Amino acid sequence: YEIAGGLGVKRGTVAAGDDRDVVVMVGDGSYLMLHTELVTAVAEGIKLIVVIIQNQGYASIGHLSETVGSQRFGTRYRYAQSPDGNPLHADFERGEFLPVDLAANARSYGVDVIDIAPGPDSLAQLSAAVGTAKTADGPTVIHIHSDPFRYAPEGDGWWDVPVSEVSAVESTRTARAEYEQQQRLQRPLLG
Repeated sequence: YEIAGGLGVKRGTVAAGDDRDVVVMVGDGSYLMLHTELVTAVAEGIKLIVVIIQNQGYASIGHLSETVGSQRFGTRYRYAQSPDGNPLHADFERGEFLPVDLAANARSYGVDVIDIAPGPDSLAQLSAAVGTAKTADGPTVIHIHSDPFRYAPEGDGWWDVPVSEVSAVESTRTARAEYEQQQRLQRPLLG
């Protein structure tokens, strides 16, 4: 439940006399949708650690849209660009990346930010950054870059996201057939 959920958890733990750290991990898309609770954390002096995974777009939604046969339309932070100059044919795959600077955004709220540059030692830097954030008195954002096409390991679960029944796109028709097969395997848990 994003930064707002972490803020609520931290308030609840403090009210219960528990001073443990609360860490929230969000992607850049989730951050852009609900980041202003950092202002509340700063204003109220609430210690919260937020890790922003910067992958230049909505990677999980892009992956989900691929699984339902819809490719990744509009899930990358790029300028729309048309291969033939017609704006109706524009996509978000070829244009330059947008100059979105989430670390600067968090800093503008008064949050301490640890910015981790891409590189082979990023995970070690992330571990060190969490240690540093734990010693802070107020909110800290850790900003780290990630590859939007590297997925987490499969969890062997299935998310029931309906796929269009009719489409001229082959990938969507294939995804619909897979969806119907998965639906047949569902077992009711109640009733």
